[in-house]
Amino acid sequence: MIYKLSNPIIVGQIGSTYGIFGWLRIYSFTKRKMDIFSYQPFFIKNIDTNNSWKKLDINSWKFNKNFIISKVNNINSKEKAKLLTNYYIFIDKKQLPILNNNEYYWVDIIGLKVINIENYFLGVVSNIIETKANDVLIVKKNIDDYFNIYERFIPYLYNRVIKKIDIKNKIIIVIWNPKY
Repeated sequence: MIYKLSNPIIVGQIGSTYGIFGWLRIYSFTKRKMDIFSYQPFFIKNIDTNNSWKKLDINSWKFNKNFIISKVNNINSKEKAKLLTNYYIFIDKKQLPILNNNEYYWVDIIGLKVINIENYFLGVVSNIIETKANDVLIVKKNIDDYFNIYERFIPYLYNRVIKKIDIKNKIIIVIWNPKY
């Protein structure tokens, strides 16, 4: 069956095999690792058929020594399971819970332009990382027409650094010195 995802987002990645019966390690990109399973069904890019989506039916999973292992339907050997290693796990964004006003997912922030309160263009959000202290926006800006890219790490501290996030206009306004 061919599946269509209108807005695919990555929620995890399939790791190496575990044992001889087709179990796989799962690396969750969700805030709480086990939450990944609340977003099923999962999909992977089927590179054999023109990058169409293939549904990944996981019938069981468990936490084992700081990582998650899972069992995919009809995968019963280490050799078959090995064919799935390193695939990213996708869901369609419409599978995520609907948020209240002024709430958004990290995926909504990636790609937004970042300007400071003096209207200086600092770059575009390329990623967000989680640290013990606070989340950090990774903001990249080309400084010429070729390969020179300047990267900034801006702490995600609302009202202290982050002044406004405007998803509709795809912009983040920050209190940030362009020298940093």
